[in-house]
Amino acid sequence: MSTVKITSVVEKDREGDFLLKWEVSPDQEGDIDIYSSLTDSSLTSFTPLTSKKITDQVLRVSPTGSGLREYFILRTAGVYSGVVANRIIEMNNIKNFRDIGGYFTADNRQIKWGEIYRSANLSDATLYDQERIRRLNIKTVIDFRSERTAKKYPLLLHPSIRKISLPLSPMDAEKLDEQLKDEQFDRSDAIRYVQESYVDIVENHKEQFGEMFDILTNDSNYPILLTESLGKDGVGLASYFILHALGVPHSTLEDDYMISNREIDPAKAKIDAQNLSEPLQEAVTAMLSVNRAYLNYVIDHIKQKYGSVDNYLEKELRVTSGKKNLLRKYLLYQF
Repeated sequence: MSTVKITSVVEKDREGDFLLKWEVSPDQEGDIDIYSSLTDSSLTSFTPLTSKKITDQVLRVSPTGSGLREYFILRTAGVYSGVVANRIIEMNNIKNFRDIGGYFTADNRQIKWGEIYRSANLSDATLYDQERIRRLNIKTVIDFRSERTAKKYPLLLHPSIRKISLPLSPMDAEKLDEQLKDEQFDRSDAIRYVQESYVDIVENHKEQFGEMFDILTNDSNYPILLTESLGKDGVGLASYFILHALGVPHSTLEDDYMISNREIDPAKAKIDAQNLSEPLQEAVTAMLSVNRAYLNYVIDHIKQKYGSVDNYLEKELRVTSGKKNLLRKYLLYQF
């Protein structure tokens, strides 16, 4: 069995081109073959694009289709990379919009791209954003915002998209405002507050998570978008549970959770932080960010109380082995 491994990512640059980056381990000499496709439905749709030196490590590719998505496979020494695509979908007014596909499970199966997306607030979506969502063929949006926030800021989506409300009461502007009334509130208070709010979500919203998995085990609902105000707390936990159920390792799930820090700018939040004291400004930043300590605190809580994340999923959220098999059928590449 070959020990060669190809690690690759795709990003979009400011000109709209795809930047395909790769690393081969252990270090190799020679060429790497690159294949591309506008669809990832089968391997036969991929056609040769070019060959590059392994040491080049990057290739700029001009879009051949709409420019929204393109898929790539890399090959060297008889080893394939898996399907590679851009994770971040650029929008005008929607932050933290990304695909949770592409990851590998512990048994080296790959999650399909383009089946489950996650995002922050959709209520400010421009017509451009709405059109991009439509072009991603999204059929179902699961809204984790509180009922009060959802009523105040309705989702702006094409009427053909099904909207399902599963309130988890994640972090939003109203929760932040409540905490900021306490002038003694500082960064360490904020960290503890978010950690405890995560525990509250997993303990007091099991029914909503269970309903989410019911939705995920009906293939007519795909593609699906998970959304909330910041797209980092309830959506972060939901993404963790989905990918864990598919067999993705914890270290990969941590990295996916942390992407929100690149996609959310606390300075652009709807809070006038400049008029706050420095400790309160630091508290706001902590509450508008993600932190490995937030995620690991709640996962440790689950393990201590339920024995394992798998036990929590099965006993509390009704994610049976049958449901896991359906998820793997719908969400893993079969090639």
